[in-house]
Amino acid sequence: MLKNIFPLLLTAFALTGCLSQDQVDVKMLKGCEAGINSLISPSEIGEIKTKNYSNEDVNNNLHRRITIEAIEKDGWLELDKTYSCLFMQEWGIFSSSHKALLVQTTIDDETIGNIDGHVIGGFEEFLKLTDVVDKAMGQ
Repeated sequence: MLKNIFPLLLTAFALTGCLSQDQVDVKMLKGCEAGINSLISPSEIGEIKTKNYSNEDVNNNLHRRITIEAIEKDGWLELDKTYSCLFMQEWGIFSSSHKALLVQTTIDDETIGNIDGHVIGGFEEFLKLTDVVDKAMGQ
């Protein structure tokens, strides 16, 4: 009986599929955009010119940085801006699941979030920001 269960479980697990870094990058981009829009409101991100995804070593842990070059609109002005979000990633076994945790957001040269173990920009504000990001990512 046990011999029959293992192949069935293996088949069921294989059908669930694995997530790729490209798939979760799309999810994290949505979260990053939502977080930035909440910080720059009433302005908002307009046209995105470029998106860059890179790995970054932070305290011997691999993180994912998303950098966005876009036009920021406020109804009157349109300004070229650079934004970035740094995420810590947790992967399930065989990449079957993924969870991203926002570590910091940078708008131009101002960073909000965790830098060297200290929360810059206020703890309550950072909690609100991570809530917006998590909801946009469907977490």
